[in-house]
Amino acid sequence: MRKYIFSVSFIFLITCGLFAQDVKFGIRGGMNISNMSVAKSTPVSEGYKSRLAPGWGLFTELQITCAAQSASNPKVSLRFGVEYSGMGGKKDGMQALPTQRLISEMASSMGGGILGMSPELQAGLGQLMAWSKFFPHYYANVENTTKFDYVMIPVVAQFGWNLGQSPWRVYVNAGPFVSFLLSGKLETKGKSYLYSDASGTTTLWNVFPEEAKNILASQLPDIFPAIEQTLDSEKNFDTTKITGEMKSANFGVTGNVGIRYQCKHNYFFLEVGGNYGFFTVQQNDANGSNRIGAASVMAGYAFSLF
Repeated sequence: MRKYIFSVSFIFLITCGLFAQDVKFGIRGGMNISNMSVAKSTPVSEGYKSRLAPGWGLFTELQITCAAQSASNPKVSLRFGVEYSGMGGKKDGMQALPTQRLISEMASSMGGGILGMSPELQAGLGQLMAWSKFFPHYYANVENTTKFDYVMIPVVAQFGWNLGQSPWRVYVNAGPFVSFLLSGKLETKGKSYLYSDASGTTTLWNVFPEEAKNILASQLPDIFPAIEQTLDSEKNFDTTKITGEMKSANFGVTGNVGIRYQCKHNYFFLEVGGNYGFFTVQQNDANGSNRIGAASVMAGYAFSLF
């Protein structure tokens, strides 16, 4: 991926026959308005609303001149950055959640990893897994915020125009980015029964087969009450780490429209823009999948060392 980015930049430089006139270093920061669009539709992947999250980073800007550029053409620069970007989405109210994640939580409370379980525990877990195929998701009335922390590396070409003889200048930029996931978590607030459908009339325990209940009661008499309580009582929700369920990297496009104020060799700027990732964020799309993107409002300052 990094080889691709550097190759594109190198071809651009050679094609223009350019050389760097000025090098600036800068910092930018602001807010992302992030959302998760549906790639594969299921009740779990649908219904996300946008969330506000911070974004900030450092960049280097190379002012360049193309050999074929006339005085009337806009000035061109390349901007390379390393940024932190908060992403994700929100859901409030009755919503679908993956049953497999619930069973994993129950398995952890039973006795850790599968390899360390007794044969009886493994058999009990097998009953739950077999049942989950018929109910791949359940419903709960809670507030959910999905939070992703990414490191983004954008490379954009920037075109700017001076506003007459004033120190003001407008510009646009666009280019590719590669991003790497630092962490992912699901922050859930609220207390809810676990329902089999969105109507909220039937709990998971009421749709769990009687035969499977009898097997669990006989094989796991000490743990069976806890399983019943989980599936037939109100559950207190908390933060769940989901980094392992997500892809570690993404690739997409980013762009901005901005205005800046020149102060000798330095400048302040304000820009609005956004980014969009081409890849889905989930490793497994059994419960649907989403692509992630964000609109952004950023302010910053750039300075020259020379």
